Amino acid sequence: MRKPMNRWLASVNIIVEGTHLGAATDLDGRFFIINVPPGEYDVSAMMIGYQSMKVTGVRVSVNRTATVEFKLQQTLLETEIIVVEVDKMSIKKDQTSSIRNISSKDIEVLPVESVNRVVAMQPGVVQGHFRGGCSNEVSYLIDGLRVDEAYTREVRTVSVETDVVQEVEVITGTFNAEYGQAMSGVVNVITKDGSEQFHAKATVYGGDYLTDKTDLYFGLKRTEDIPRNK
Repeated sequence: MRKPMNRWLASVNIIVEGTHLGAATDLDGRFFIINVPPGEYDVSAMMIGYQSMKVTGVRVSVNRTATVEFKLQQTLLETEIIVVEVDKMSIKKDQTSSIRNISSKDIEVLPVESVNRVVAMQPGVVQGHFRGGCSNEVSYLIDGLRVDEAYTREVRTVSVETDVVQEVEVITGTFNAEYGQAMSGVVNVITKDGSEQFHAKATVYGGDYLTDKTDLYFGLKRTEDIPRNK
């Protein structure tokens, strides 16, 4: 097996067409295919980066060895363009806090109906407490504006519908000085831009709200057994 300039090619696939027989060339460009039944065959040679070549009418006889030589020509590979899109992962060398960004695509696959449920699913958050701190030590923002009540620190406006959320940024610990009112964590909700299209969303919940128990007092078969004062 040779290529132009008489150099040997290794790992070229050799196939005897019409059979399940074949082989691959060694480092010296040689190949051996044994147990080929007598007859006339077409033998093909294929390798990536080279034009395939076929030798027809190769005669195989009993107790005789047929010699086939190939000379492959290099060729260009033409393939379809494959476009792979990935989100750019930004690395901030001066960042010392733990930040998690939850995109709208991530929120769509979560079984949640409001932003506070998204926040509750983040690491280090338990029932509104960030890393063991008090719930009123968390600062909530919508598009960079604080929405928590300044005096009681209650956060009622955080229950934003997930359909209008573009991204949720959750910061836990060692945040920048711009969040001076926060002690345990920061939640920044970024909303989507409005569009001219209208859309609606309906959610249906199901469950077993009823019971098949017919007795008023569980564990008692008859209410007549309960002593009454006369």
